[in-house]
Amino acid sequence: MNISEFKSLLAKSEFTSKEILEVLAKDENLDVRISVAKNQKLPKEILEFLAKDENPNVRKYVSKNKNATKKILEILAKDEKYSIRESVALNPNTSKEILEVLVKDEDYFVRESVAQNLNAPKKILKFLSKDKDWYVRACIARNPKIPKEILEVLAKDEYLLVRESVAINPNVPKEILKILAKDESYYVRECVAQNPKTLKEIK
Repeated sequence: MNISEFKSLLAKSEFTSKEILEVLAKDENLDVRISVAKNQKLPKEILEFLAKDENPNVRKYVSKNKNATKKILEILAKDEKYSIRESVALNPNTSKEILEVLVKDEDYFVRESVAQNLNAPKKILKFLSKDKDWYVRACIARNPKIPKEILEVLAKDEYLLVRESVAINPNVPKEILKILAKDESYYVRECVAQNPKTLKEIK
């Protein structure tokens, strides 16, 4: 084991002291700094420091960290790299205010990640259900927190994969499953048949 590998092990450990982590967060070796950013016991002060790291891979792991504060996530929500904004959108700590900004992101991968966030409020889910990209609408259709009225609209979507996503949603109402059971697409009907909530008479 070389010195960088040893430092990386130290950086990942939940038992490493704050003082040592502060030193490792400034290490010239990229892998060491990434390991620090991955540490789920990392103090917020060190996360804030790493959120400004010059390397996007370090910032990405900061954006995924469960200890990332609202302030940190606000900074990273404006990052030039879409993959970092995508991770912010998926972070369960991301506030409604930040999600409201990311929901209008130019990159559909970011909007797709917002669609998967289980803390996204109804207003955001409704907004994304009308997204121009069908893949975003499909992600919304799979969100188990999505309200019935939005699922009803998506069940009539022109894109097959959106309707399929509605059919596999674990919380889709039986009334909607009945409608999709008569869908013109065999694949949609197959998804209905595989949904555990499907009525026996539909199957």
